[in-house]
Amino acid sequence: MPTLGRLLMQVSGQKKGKTASALKQQILVVGADTEALRRVLPVLTQHSVDIHRKPEGEAALNAIQNLSIVDLVFVSYPLPDMEFGDFVVAVTGIVSPSRPPQIVVLLTKADVAGVAGHVGKGVQVLPADLPDNVLAKATGKFLRKAPRPATRIMVKMVVKLGVGHVMRMAQSVNISNSGMLIRTTEHYPLGSEVELEFALPGIQEPVQVEAQVVRHAIPDREHVTGMGLKFTRVAPEHKMRLEQYLRGQLPDEGS
Repeated sequence: MPTLGRLLMQVSGQKKGKTASALKQQILVVGADTEALRRVLPVLTQHSVDIHRKPEGEAALNAIQNLSIVDLVFVSYPLPDMEFGDFVVAVTGIVSPSRPPQIVVLLTKADVAGVAGHVGKGVQVLPADLPDNVLAKATGKFLRKAPRPATRIMVKMVVKLGVGHVMRMAQSVNISNSGMLIRTTEHYPLGSEVELEFALPGIQEPVQVEAQVVRHAIPDREHVTGMGLKFTRVAPEHKMRLEQYLRGQLPDEGS
């Protein structure tokens, strides 16, 4: 990828410790009022998330279609009205502005065999018979997001489309060690592969990464028209530059 040279970096009002306004994660909780859900719900309510409850799989699928974005689906296994495998297939097939939500299935060790074929394909297992403190810690990990400092820089994009590619310039909104949100009026299909190059404030050399379009921003929710990109490949030297910048944006300890 050719180098950008010196880009005009638009970093208006950017200060150390200033992060992009965090949107609440949209959490869908599916299943009957089981002991497992009764243990997990208090953990969810301790986080800044919006929780939507549905007692059955079919109602949950309707909710996913009606909500703009669902980030996580906690499912109490087994579902009362449908096979778990059918539920997973239906969730992944729903047309949405973002990639399908991650499914976290709550079950006991005796039920692991029933979902084994789906684990790792957008499905994670959360054992419902863990001790309370371990269950709380494990649940919290699914809700944790990497800090995303507000960062206004110009980004060069080379988007792979079929057998060809197009080059575009866009402006970033925020960035983390795993991806970035960019402002653009052009939307490319989810899963599109993108090569990115950008210069970060205070970092001498540009950063080059490979990424994938994972969602389309929803203006009513995020006040921006654009796309969410997930980094899929970052060479070690470029990862060091990115991490150096991010460390400089985090609040000092004790501040």
